[in-house]
Amino acid sequence: MVYPPNTQIPQERVYVPYPVQPPAAPYPYMQPAVPGDLGNPEEKRSLGRTACGLCWMLVVVVALMVSIPSAANLFLQSVGFRWLGNNEYGGYTPLLYYLVNGVTYILAFAIPPLFYLKIKRVPLAAALPFQKTKFGTSLACIGLGMGVCMLANYPANWVADLLDRLGVNGTLPDSPLNGEPSIQILYFISLAVIPPIVEELVFRGAILHGLRRFGDGFAILGSAFLFGMFHGNFIQIPFAFLCGLVLAFVVVKTGNLWVSIVIHFINNGMAAAVTLLERQMGDGMANALYMLAFYIWIVLGIIAVIFLAVRRQRFFSVERSASTLRGSQKFGKLVGNAGAIVLLVYCILSCFLMLYL
Repeated sequence: MVYPPNTQIPQERVYVPYPVQPPAAPYPYMQPAVPGDLGNPEEKRSLGRTACGLCWMLVVVVALMVSIPSAANLFLQSVGFRWLGNNEYGGYTPLLYYLVNGVTYILAFAIPPLFYLKIKRVPLAAALPFQKTKFGTSLACIGLGMGVCMLANYPANWVADLLDRLGVNGTLPDSPLNGEPSIQILYFISLAVIPPIVEELVFRGAILHGLRRFGDGFAILGSAFLFGMFHGNFIQIPFAFLCGLVLAFVVVKTGNLWVSIVIHFINNGMAAAVTLLERQMGDGMANALYMLAFYIWIVLGIIAVIFLAVRRQRFFSVERSASTLRGSQKFGKLVGNAGAIVLLVYCILSCFLMLYL
């Protein structure tokens, strides 16, 4: 998950998958569009199958997030584990709680995309690009990404304020915490280390790669849309969507997932650090340090935009797609399939459930 840090602060082989200049017809059905053309039917079917498969992959991720802890409970009962009652760790000890959650997150996000890529016969090197990137470009992309993530807090806070005026309090998912240093370390790992790695492999790896055949612009927007839906929380959806846009953009432009992983890590790390600092230094100092970091990243983001615009020509342009489909047709296929409908139902139910937790 990506977390808006200042929202309710309480938190060897270089693979080049896409040429700089795409061929005239990289896929048999992608022929130049003509005015009034509604797109090639074969391309529509291909996009529909791809979008449906990717959405079902996310549905399976959600299902595993629920079923794996249940299976762990049954296993622990079978080996004689004695539940500790309805404590904040769900009857677990703090250590066992974080071990189960960590294993759940890793397996739930690793198994479905690996099966999907295997079924589609997509090489891991294609779906998970780690191209060599210039150090200066990587740093600038990190600054750009963090600047956008900081600005994304504003719409998240607007939604939180709107919910408050409506008399409901939107909640953010969080993990229990105590004063033990070992548990605080596990808390940080569960929030700032595991999610950035596994979520980037799914959303900026398998999903972004699957959609890029139909245009980079559509892939960036489509993967960010699914990223927002997946979070299932009124406050996090706009934040995750905007963050998803910049994360997908830097992966498309650099061909390196490590850049997006680092951005995701810093963002979530700030959220975790604020919570930990509150326990050590109080709300006032934690808020002051966060706001200092907030404005530093905004300034660095502006510098990054200037650097990339001047030193990396055409960095902010997206290659024109060879697809024959219009944007509205693409998004119709993205959301108009069985997998997307199930994912949307999950998102809506989760959003309303979070209002009353």
